Amino acid sequence: GCKLMLNTLGMARKAGKLIIGQDRVFSESKRKHLVAILTNDCSASVLRDAKACSERGDIQYITFESVDRYELGRRIGINAAQIVALPMGDGFAGKILSLYDRSDADE
Repeated sequence: GCKLMLNTLGMARKAGKLIIGQDRVFSESKRKHLVAILTNDCSASVLRDAKACSERGDIQYITFESVDRYELGRRIGINAAQIVALPMGDGFAGKILSLYDRSDADE
């Protein structure tokens, strides 16, 4: 499931849909509802901000338990990223959520 999710994020980046980095994710979340993906080593402040946005209903976030910021970065073609997001309702966001639900069920 995780590998497919990372591949999906890579395709979303190529399609110009992926929002990368905490500044962009949290500013975009004020304008539209997002699905955010956090790495297992994201900073406490990124996690705190994601939780706050989630409580306000601005984002839905998931944490990739087996992916660190360098693995995520490599998969999307940059050095490192702690958080990325996709607009809710986007096909890529739907794919990520369905894969995530399935990987939860597998464990």
